[in-house]
Amino acid sequence: MTTSVFMSRLDNTDVAAISRRWSERCYQLNEIIIAHGDNGCDVFFLLEGRARVTMFSEDGREIAYRDIAPGEIFGELAGIDGKARSASVVALEATRVARLTGTAFRDIVMSHPAFAWVLLEHLSAQLRRMTERVFEFSTLVVRKRLILELLRRADEIGPVNGQVALSPAPTHSELAATISTHREAVSREMSTLAKRGLVEKRGSRLMLHDLAVLERLAAK
Repeated sequence: MTTSVFMSRLDNTDVAAISRRWSERCYQLNEIIIAHGDNGCDVFFLLEGRARVTMFSEDGREIAYRDIAPGEIFGELAGIDGKARSASVVALEATRVARLTGTAFRDIVMSHPAFAWVLLEHLSAQLRRMTERVFEFSTLVVRKRLILELLRRADEIGPVNGQVALSPAPTHSELAATISTHREAVSREMSTLAKRGLVEKRGSRLMLHDLAVLERLAAK
């Protein structure tokens, strides 16, 4: 299992305490892991694969909040307040998930302060990202929202010589759902960026060629 920010920051004692009390399950592509509005309060950790936090409007338009990578926690809000699920989580590929009951989650939070602190940092990061996105949706045109989303994804991977390869390449529909627009608008803006040599599709990867230029375009 590769780990990202959340589980990689836990010490061995905390990981052992969690893993002793969780159960595992596998999900297939497009299978729902958490359904919006459900009353369960279990908390989950992604062990393998990818998943997406998402919602759908009445007319079927998808609003994507974030993608979940191996090692990340999700479902923690219901685990904390016991209220209905605020969004759905859907598997983007074959995925293995660990589930911790709400009772076990709260026990670990109370008895493992280091775990609780990492959880607070995780929640703070999510709130900051949501604040940024609300501002972007309210004030920025599609091109800037798209570039900022590409830069966020690049930052998660880490640039090499000012370039990043996003793999697998996000589809235009996925990007549209994330930045609150439609696929056609994303396609137009991606075509413009490609003509300028800033993005390039190579097989299953999307190459971002000059992050410095993209950052300047986002700041204009």
